[in-house]
Amino acid sequence: MTESNTHRVAGAASLAPGEVRLLELGGQRVCLARTDDDELFAVDDICSHEEESLSEGWLDGSCIECPAHNSVFDLRTGEALTLPATEPVRTYPVTTDGDDVLVTL
Repeated sequence: MTESNTHRVAGAASLAPGEVRLLELGGQRVCLARTDDDELFAVDDICSHEEESLSEGWLDGSCIECPAHNSVFDLRTGEALTLPATEPVRTYPVTTDGDDVLVTL
């Protein structure tokens, strides 16, 4: 942790392109995703439609699909792109410092 709300969560090499991971940060469940284009994103892990874990879902480009009812969220904005979800999920800034991946809540 470098600031009170910034957490070192992984070495960049430990998260492969196309992989998602559940993180528990400061009592919050966060979904960390690395796209096939090598971009890193962090969003609330819980789907805004029902309490399902997005980290158990599937990546498609810069979107993640909920495993329960197939709602799709834009990882860049958190916007719900398909029903049944209508509310966005919260996004968090992700930065890198050398090989360290940092998520700010």
